[in-house]
Amino acid sequence: MTHDTAHRILVVDDDRTTLTIIERLLRKEGYEVKTIDDPRAAVDAFASEDYDLVLSDYFMPGMNGDEFMAAIRRLDDEVPVVFLTANEDTRTAIELVKAGADDYINKPVVREEILFRIEKTFREKDRVRQIERAEQERELLRLEHEKLVNWRALYASKDVHQTEQMIDLLSRTINQSGGFMWVDLLRMTPEPIDDEYLKVSKGLVDTILTSAVSQKEIFDYITFISRVDRFDLDIELYKLGDLVPELEAYMETVLGDLTGRYGRSKLVLQSSAAPDGEVTVDRSYLLRIVHELLVNAIKYSPEGSRVVAFTQASEKEAGGIDIVVRNTPKLTKARDTTGERIRGVPYDYSELVFDLFYTIEGFPTALEEEEWGDGTGLYVCRKLLKRMNAWISNANGVDYTGDSPEPFVRFTVTLPPADRNRQMNTSPHELKEEW
Repeated sequence: MTHDTAHRILVVDDDRTTLTIIERLLRKEGYEVKTIDDPRAAVDAFASEDYDLVLSDYFMPGMNGDEFMAAIRRLDDEVPVVFLTANEDTRTAIELVKAGADDYINKPVVREEILFRIEKTFREKDRVRQIERAEQERELLRLEHEKLVNWRALYASKDVHQTEQMIDLLSRTINQSGGFMWVDLLRMTPEPIDDEYLKVSKGLVDTILTSAVSQKEIFDYITFISRVDRFDLDIELYKLGDLVPELEAYMETVLGDLTGRYGRSKLVLQSSAAPDGEVTVDRSYLLRIVHELLVNAIKYSPEGSRVVAFTQASEKEAGGIDIVVRNTPKLTKARDTTGERIRGVPYDYSELVFDLFYTIEGFPTALEEEEWGDGTGLYVCRKLLKRMNAWISNANGVDYTGDSPEPFVRFTVTLPPADRNRQMNTSPHELKEEW
């Protein structure tokens, strides 16, 4: 049996003979296989690469099966995990399945058994995914029938997994600093000194301060998001002949610093001639928006790849300009509607959900150069551009100019000509959101 799109399987066992046997067997069946004899190294490999199934021994030095599964589940709570167990460990294997493993296979490995179990696991995952989609569609039809709202349009622009991811991030951020445990401690531990003062340990005071600082940061972050529409903007008229060279010089400087620091290469294309026309923007905020896009291009691209930036006559707004930032995308942990890992822009997400998805995706990287981090970057950029009657769009593409085709993600800031605002008979400060 061979597979049109080979599933990638991570096999973990401290017995090299077993690894060799399984690797040969699975490769012969068309699977892509990575074998590792150390469970801790396997967790690291899983964190940096993408696998469709994990096949692991249970008893291994340094980390047993339930610890290994917990580590994998922290990185991906959907990937199938199948354990190898000795015949006498059936009770342990059953307990593992109850705890979240997808299946188990008895040792010694039998070819027909291991192939059947793996294929069965993949079929079950596909069936569960199809059932979930059917249930979601059934619920949408019910709500639509009740005429509450156009739920199909809402569903097309909302992904529950991303909402849960944002809630989880908020909860995790709070709990990392002790959550609200200090409230219970403060109730239980103080000893009265007199009617006015209590005796509290320094450790408890430190816990309270650490937690309070963290929670203040979270509430400041929420407040900041709610105030983006009320930022004071200084929108003025600029000649493109002056603004474009400034933007190109700025991108050259910023990218030169970022690519040197983070191991990327850069290409800033220069305009062949100064464009005509005028635009109305807040110059300071425009530069900050461009800076944020360049930082994100570094953050969400693999090391050694190239970031490209340039300006051009707008493709959609005659007389305006486009500011384009392009980078090679990483393969994300998130999945599209078919269950496949997403590389680049997920077209089945709305702009807003995409913004939050793209900036909150679980990359363990937070660059100090980010001005609007923690999942706010693209959202803030888009909101600010709207107030300038400008906008940002995104798309996937493929570059065929190199030795081999290379995918890329492109972000385009479009600044319409100033006379577009005058034609609308609306000042930039009074522009209403169109989307």
